[in-house]
Amino acid sequence: MTVAVTTTPLSQALRDETSRAHADAEGSDFMTRLMAGELSARAVAALTGQLWFVYEALERAVRAVAETPIAGAVADPRLERRDALELDLAEMLGAHWRDEVRILPATARYVARLESLDSPGAAPEIVAHHYVRYLGDVSGGQVIAARLGALYGVDPDALNFYDFTAIGKIPPYRTAYREALDGLVLSDVQRAGLIAEAQEAFAFNSGVFAELSARFPAGGMS
Repeated sequence: MTVAVTTTPLSQALRDETSRAHADAEGSDFMTRLMAGELSARAVAALTGQLWFVYEALERAVRAVAETPIAGAVADPRLERRDALELDLAEMLGAHWRDEVRILPATARYVARLESLDSPGAAPEIVAHHYVRYLGDVSGGQVIAARLGALYGVDPDALNFYDFTAIGKIPPYRTAYREALDGLVLSDVQRAGLIAEAQEAFAFNSGVFAELSARFPAGGMS
């Protein structure tokens, strides 16, 4: 009997296997127009509101499995974004922002998936969502914040979401994160499930962007 040996580091396999889904999300109509200055501060606030729902669910899921060997390798309270998003929404929409923010159907599906991962056995899948959201935020946050400020006049006090100074210098943090992924002890089934879930996580993000694009159509009121 021959046993297949997986030699590709997990971080590389994730990057390779999710490249198309990642490109689809990053190059979505909404994000393309947002970063080109074709939308408005209202669109920034709308995105921020949907992210609040996502991170509230994601961070509950991560905390639920943070003591497991798999999730514990990457779980880091310094990455948490919910409180930062609440500060941003209060700055953008006022103290009663909760009365204005409504979850979109695509976001609700994303949240439902995160909420379904409620057992220690789901740690690999939670790590997949952790990787998709946080590593992307850490990697691109500074550039996005600068563009949103320049394009839409968003005050720095409303861009806390993109501020990762708490983790120190970003390049070594990213390197350490990928090394932690590569060090995970996973069965073939767990590894495959983690990669598949990362692909799904990008698809969930694309779904949210698609609905935001419909809400802020090209040439429409935004």
